[in-house]
Amino acid sequence: MIAFFAYWATGEGHPSYYDYYVRLSDAFLHGRLYVIDNPSWLNELVPNPSGSGYYVVYPPLPAFLITPLVALFGLDLNQTIVSVFIGAIAVVAAYLVAMDVLRKPDEGQNRSQQPPLWAAALFGFGTIFWWLASTGSVWLIAQVFSVLFLLSAIHEAFNKARPMVIGLLVGASFWCRLPTILGILFFAGLIIARQPSQEWTVKIRVALKPLALLTAGAGIFVAFDMAYNYVRFGIPFDVAYWMIPGILQEPWFHLGLFSLAYIPENLVPFLTGLPSFTTTAPFMIAPITGLAIWFTTPAFIFALKSNFREAVTWSAWIAIFAIAFVIFTKGLSGWGFGYRYAVDFYPFLFVLAVRGMGRQLKWYHKLLIIMGIVVNFWGVIAFNKFPT
Repeated sequence: MIAFFAYWATGEGHPSYYDYYVRLSDAFLHGRLYVIDNPSWLNELVPNPSGSGYYVVYPPLPAFLITPLVALFGLDLNQTIVSVFIGAIAVVAAYLVAMDVLRKPDEGQNRSQQPPLWAAALFGFGTIFWWLASTGSVWLIAQVFSVLFLLSAIHEAFNKARPMVIGLLVGASFWCRLPTILGILFFAGLIIARQPSQEWTVKIRVALKPLALLTAGAGIFVAFDMAYNYVRFGIPFDVAYWMIPGILQEPWFHLGLFSLAYIPENLVPFLTGLPSFTTTAPFMIAPITGLAIWFTTPAFIFALKSNFREAVTWSAWIAIFAIAFVIFTKGLSGWGFGYRYAVDFYPFLFVLAVRGMGRQLKWYHKLLIIMGIVVNFWGVIAFNKFPT
């Protein structure tokens, strides 16, 4: 409840203008995969190459999930409120994941609640997830849904660990944010490492069945995506973004949508982006190209203290670097408050940070979490209440 009201109170104060998903959901309810209208402010729609209407370029799962709400409220549905609600649930999921990460195998129910609560505050208010959830535009709500699915998959991996369920959750995340499919590497690493044999060749062989179930679960959504694209464009691959009129003429895509040459361009704001100061409210201005991750969430530094010899740590880093490689090779990756594409791997970085801080929080752990909350409060207020 705290997260919901905090996200709602610090939002823009009106429904997001970029309500692509509400419009797409309405189209689904009317038996169409395309929207009819093409208002000028929705500039990432693709003309239907074989008929009337316009296709939404983003993965459609959020639109499918809100169809009951759109059926009730129609095009008046407030997409931002949906984002706030899903974001608040994700904070609860972060709390549960922190409980999982910090739990000892022989521990009962009397463990301290303080570290998981601080961890939930870290994720919900000490990262740019706060800005994403409170804003609710199409790009941001997609990441909010994606994060919830990934956190749910991590929670499943630390509890019942059903490979098919984990795969389905990763696949659901993928159909909100495509790069997150690489998060499956984290779960594959855990499955292999948890096999009882000491020999890695034996571990891998024994793990083949659960790995197949994991892949099958995620593969269901990959198959959905391929079918969805085939119906729209006649090919199974997700080419919608390339089809936005004039997209490749934008200066930030001068080498195409993806290029290895974009990696340094993205690493600069991700590692070094800092705000500038002004004499008028909100007194600091964040560069639209992005802010350094250590500035927006200084507590993530504790991820480096997670024991690398343990499977949770090295498999999380593999997933993080895999996802990061994809997002850093895309032009225009970090625009907004912070470096928003990095949220695609935040659930895994969160796990590492919680492990790095451990079960006994020190004063400096809490200090860095509080510093992140202060920075993100400023960012949310600056972007949502003082738009430029």
